[in-house]
Amino acid sequence: MKAIVCTIALVIAGFSSAMAQTEKGNRLMGVNVANIIIPTSGNTNKATIISLQPTYGWFISNGLVVGAGIPFYHLGADNSKLTQIGIAPFLRYYIGPSQVKPFLGASVGIVNTSASVNGSASSTSTDPIYSVTGGVAFFMNRHVSFDMALAYTGGDIGAINSYLGGTTNALTPNIPKALNFSLGFQVYFGRN
Repeated sequence: MKAIVCTIALVIAGFSSAMAQTEKGNRLMGVNVANIIIPTSGNTNKATIISLQPTYGWFISNGLVVGAGIPFYHLGADNSKLTQIGIAPFLRYYIGPSQVKPFLGASVGIVNTSASVNGSASSTSTDPIYSVTGGVAFFMNRHVSFDMALAYTGGDIGAINSYLGGTTNALTPNIPKALNFSLGFQVYFGRN
């Protein structure tokens, strides 16, 4: 009987510490350290893009965080360069009390893109972007998670696409109809 009571107490303690990470009033700060983009249409160049996106957010209720990310992309291929930076406010909802938490999210923002092809003068464009994300956060302890996510990203980046060859292509990170696989980590801090 004593073993059953101890087991139940440990399970309850595990659930309460797992919930504490995503409680109302806490904050998160993190970064996507890898973002591999797989274009689903108009893929004339088989380039792979690696990016960095720091994020910061506040839990406005248990499991629901509101924040912003700063997407930064840089690509150089075949004498062409593309640099992109923006701001992307987001919502994310963590599901469940366990140490492995699925999450769903959405983001809407703007990016400024600068591109040059074959050493020519640079062309710039500021455009809207959006994304819908699903993923899993693996909590290593109360304050750190390793995240894996898949996002569908879209937007209107016509000016850069025209400059780069007239159609959407893999040189442009936030292309419409693109799947983004990202890896990252988050640090949770606040009241707990």
